[in-house]
Amino acid sequence: MAAKKRLAEAEWEVMDGVWDLNRQVTVREVHEHLYPNGEKAYTTVQTFMNILVDKGVLARQKIGPVNVYTAVLSREDVAQTETQTLVSRMFEGSFGALATHLVDSGELSDKELDELRALIEAKEGEQKGGA
Repeated sequence: MAAKKRLAEAEWEVMDGVWDLNRQVTVREVHEHLYPNGEKAYTTVQTFMNILVDKGVLARQKIGPVNVYTAVLSREDVAQTETQTLVSRMFEGSFGALATHLVDSGELSDKELDELRALIEAKEGEQKGGA
């Protein structure tokens, strides 16, 4: 994913709505899903969805009088790119440094630490078995 496709916070919010609905959507559907009480204007959502089309994250197709949007990139695709950018900027490209920061931060619960330990052990097992 190119740098121009990095998402601003409001763009993430709109994409969360698209990903949650998990199908072709209209601006109205995303607006009603995310802001059932009109917290943001319809035209704001429409503007962000058109920006996301320009960034290549959404595709737009006209069906009759209505524009229909489809996610081009998955949440995982975008998260991977954002994580790589973060690691590059903040940790000199070292995912190990990111992992160390997360563990040392004290922000991980005991359950999350146990899950992380299990993931590491499973990955070590894969590497030993595949070598």
